[in-house]
Amino acid sequence: MLVRPSQRKEFENWIGNSSIKEPERKNFFNWIVNSPVQIYIPKIPPVRCSISGGWCIGDYNGYVFDITVSIDHFDWMNYINKEYKYISIDSELINYLNWIGDIPTSRFSIDQRTGYFDKKAHKKISVYLIKEDEKFYEIEAEKKQIN
Repeated sequence: MLVRPSQRKEFENWIGNSSIKEPERKNFFNWIVNSPVQIYIPKIPPVRCSISGGWCIGDYNGYVFDITVSIDHFDWMNYINKEYKYISIDSELINYLNWIGDIPTSRFSIDQRTGYFDKKAHKKISVYLIKEDEKFYEIEAEKKQIN
């Protein structure tokens, strides 16, 4: 769930007009709005970028979403502290880990820095989404020729 309800409309408007290929657009939208943990997106629309990595040949045009996730401080400390062997079954951390596991794209990273405020642990997640455009199709065609 988005921490600020006003962000939902802003996010809906942006993603509805974005040039992200289906089904990734719909899957990403659902992943955000159905989040079982509180999330905040500092900037909508997200930052435009050039994406390059081991999973692609060349540069793709895309967007980077920086997402701040809030989970229970004590759950997080129990999870990272070797003295504890369990996490409560209704832990916010379990929801967080399940949510991360369901991310609809393989192009993401999790910032390991954690900030603590008001008994919450704040984790930063960066998600990279490829934009659908002519350059994208040119790169895909070149990749097929190489293979």
